[in-house]
Amino acid sequence: MLIEEKYFAQDKNYLLKSVQAFSKEVLLNEWLQQILRSYSFQHNPMGLEDDFIIELKQKIHFGKELLEANYDILAAIYRHDHADNQLEIMWDGRSHMEAYDADWKSMYQSWIEKLSLVKEIQRPIIKYAVSEGDINHTFLKQSIRRAILSHFGLRMRSQTLYRVSA
Repeated sequence: MLIEEKYFAQDKNYLLKSVQAFSKEVLLNEWLQQILRSYSFQHNPMGLEDDFIIELKQKIHFGKELLEANYDILAAIYRHDHADNQLEIMWDGRSHMEAYDADWKSMYQSWIEKLSLVKEIQRPIIKYAVSEGDINHTFLKQSIRRAILSHFGLRMRSQTLYRVSA
């Protein structure tokens, strides 16, 4: 399951793409759990288990559908920002795959902690999860994508990432 899209001209690090694709399911679930933690931190700081929180915990997995394409965007942003790591020598005995995996997961964790606090990302996922996926997901996916690109100061035209000039 390799991420096939090319989001910028030099998007050719196929080892990193395969690591990101291999980790996708686990990392998507981590993102959903982070959204749940962030929502609870912001809106339920006392940790009360009311009916809504119980329902949200049971249905949060429905939100994965909104995050799948947006995971690919985050993966492309990482490849874009770390394009210089392809031919480095591993002095610690790890393979390139192991190094890419550790570095990607570390950065991903940092990003989802921040992104899960953004209301334009958090709210669509919660809304979609509670409705059990019975609403138009295209608009919600695009809303999340816009928030992610805005967070990183990027734009996307014809499936190509580029930096916004300051």
